[in-house]
Amino acid sequence: MSKTNPAMNWKQHFQSESSHIQVAGFVAVSEEECRQYFVRRVSTKIAESDGTEELRQHLIELETTGFDLGGLSGQIESSPRAKDWEIGEAFAEIVLEDEFEAMFPWPTGFDKRTRKASLPGPDLVGLQRHAAPRFVFGQVKSSSENRVPPQVVNSTDDCLRNQMSHLRNFPTDRQQLISWLLVRMRSTEWEDAFNEALQRYSDGDMWLVGVLVSGKRDPIEADLINICAEIGHHPGATEVRLIGFYLPFHKDEWVDIIYGRGAAL
Repeated sequence: MSKTNPAMNWKQHFQSESSHIQVAGFVAVSEEECRQYFVRRVSTKIAESDGTEELRQHLIELETTGFDLGGLSGQIESSPRAKDWEIGEAFAEIVLEDEFEAMFPWPTGFDKRTRKASLPGPDLVGLQRHAAPRFVFGQVKSSSENRVPPQVVNSTDDCLRNQMSHLRNFPTDRQQLISWLLVRMRSTEWEDAFNEALQRYSDGDMWLVGVLVSGKRDPIEADLINICAEIGHHPGATEVRLIGFYLPFHKDEWVDIIYGRGAAL
C-alpha cells in the first residue's frame, strides 16, 4: 500500500436487487487501512474542496519570486473544520472513484462550502466509466445511529429516500447539474468525455447512486433495501444503486481523525 495514496480493502456483506435498484453493503476489512484513508486521502480531498491552503501557498510562492503583495498571504483566513457530514461526503467520493470508476474532476464540496453556493441538489456530480463515460449524480448520508434504518435514510425531509426519488424523477434539476458541469469542463481535457456522457444521457443512460457512510454500526441490508420501491425507478438505461460503506469508527470520531487527534501516524 502506498504511504501517500493508501487504498482500502472491502468485504461485501450483502447484495441484492429490489424494484430494479441494486443494493450492496461493504465492510472495511482493516481498521488501520481505514484510519490512513481518512488521514491521507479524505483530508486531502477536503483541502482540495476548500482551496484556502492552496491560495495561501500560491501567494507565498509569488512573494518569494519578488511579487509585492503587501503581506496578503498573512490575511488569508483559515477555513473552519469540516463537519462530520462533509467528511462522509468526501469519503464517499473517494471510494466511488477507487471502486466504481467514478470521476469528480471538479470538487463539488468547493461550491457547497462557499457563502453563496451555486451547486444545486446532489452531493456528487461527475462522470462514471472510463471507457464509456456517463453522468453520475449522487447523494450521501452519514450515520452512526443505533436504528435500522438510520433516520437519515428514510425519516427526515431530506432523507436519502426522498433525495433519490427527487433525483430520479425531476429532470429539470439534472439539467442544472449538467450545465454546472459544462461550465467547468468546456475547453478542458474533460470536454470529450462530457460530450460522450451527454449523448448517453439523451438516451437515458446515467448512474444515480445513493450512499450511506455508516460508522460503528453492523452492516444490515434493511438499512437500504426498504426504500427502493419509494424511489420510483423503472427499468431502462438509467442505473440506480444504493451502497452502504460500514466503517470501524463512530461518526463522532471522524473530525478528530482528520485533524490529527485521532490519527496514528
